[in-house]
Amino acid sequence: MEKKLPVVDLVINDLISRLEDDCDWLKEREKLEDLLNLDPPIYRKWPLKLIDDHCGDSKDFRILDYGCGTGILNILLLLKGYSQVHGVDVVEKFDKRILDNFQFHNASFKLIKEKTPLPFEDSSFDIITSSLVLEHVEDLDFYYSEAARILKPGGVCFFNFPHRLKPYDSHSRCWFIHYFPKGIRKVLWDIFARQDGEYLNNYLFLRTIHTHKKIARKYFSYSEDRSYKRIKHNNIVIRKSAFNLRHILAWLCNLKFVGDIFAKIIVKNASADLFLIK
Repeated sequence: MEKKLPVVDLVINDLISRLEDDCDWLKEREKLEDLLNLDPPIYRKWPLKLIDDHCGDSKDFRILDYGCGTGILNILLLLKGYSQVHGVDVVEKFDKRILDNFQFHNASFKLIKEKTPLPFEDSSFDIITSSLVLEHVEDLDFYYSEAARILKPGGVCFFNFPHRLKPYDSHSRCWFIHYFPKGIRKVLWDIFARQDGEYLNNYLFLRTIHTHKKIARKYFSYSEDRSYKRIKHNNIVIRKSAFNLRHILAWLCNLKFVGDIFAKIIVKNASADLFLIK
């Protein structure tokens, strides 16, 4: 019986939890690189595919994860051979010691403040990626303007985010409440959500895809919603809990004759994928 391969994201998470252990970190890096060559399951396979498809055979692109969280995507990109991968976030979840342990010398993480210019020169990145970040950004115009400022002419952005018209909100785990005005949302979230309404009102800033595209057009020459392409692609999973469900949905969306109908229904209820060119 063929041995089931582990999910790479979880293997990296485990290594991050053991950064103080005395082990051969270069050997661990080699094991991860070998694992990636076996086409294992990856929760962040879709953002990796977007970047791989754009870059082709070249690994010389300078990449920024704008709101990188724990930095799992950064590590995956570095393991795949992209040497210039950088991350920023307003919270320090990324333990930079893993970059030193794995000897990724051209990679970095920087802690930033909201509504403060990014610590990079103009036109210094080829690719900017962002996943499940924009719903937490209050000043959306500033976020897009900074992304455009540090992006090289012809550079691209891959932004994934839940939007205002998506009926289910995974943060509050509630249906439709985010459709209501702020005051009503607070009351309903206080009753039904796992966090209190005041916290969610100060943490969650959902906008429509139209709003995102309207702001993006101020700073970018081209914008395209690629949510449909993501839905049609297999193994698009970001969250562990949705792993099997997303495989089933991808299968339904690719059925002959009726697949497109399923895809168009699902895309209305899914997070958005916005592709931008400067």
